[in-house]
Amino acid sequence: MKDLFDEIEEQKKELPKLKKISNEVTKRHTYNFYQSLAFWLFAFLFITGIILGNVFPACSEVSQVLSTCTRTEYNLSLTLLFWLGSFVFCSFIYAIGEIVRLLNSINDKLSNNIKGGKK
Repeated sequence: MKDLFDEIEEQKKELPKLKKISNEVTKRHTYNFYQSLAFWLFAFLFITGIILGNVFPACSEVSQVLSTCTRTEYNLSLTLLFWLGSFVFCSFIYAIGEIVRLLNSINDKLSNNIKGGKK
């Protein structure tokens, strides 16, 4: 009579080797011009959003007599709005770069198939 451990020994499969998994995970991804432009542009626009929050402050206290701002503070809503807009804009640029990369890989595969077929 077989016990549970004998059945497990019969049915178990070998786990994949760690070296094969690490080769799949550590593939170096090369970025094209559009993708690197999107990354650096977002970094620049992120810092610009912080600067704009300081340059255009929000009014937190208004004078009763002259109706002017007597105390200002950091404009977080402008900064967050600018960050959101720059994220969407840079995401579109990155997506265009990804489409270009995929089209190049399709072109390379097709050209290799055509060259291989003509031999």
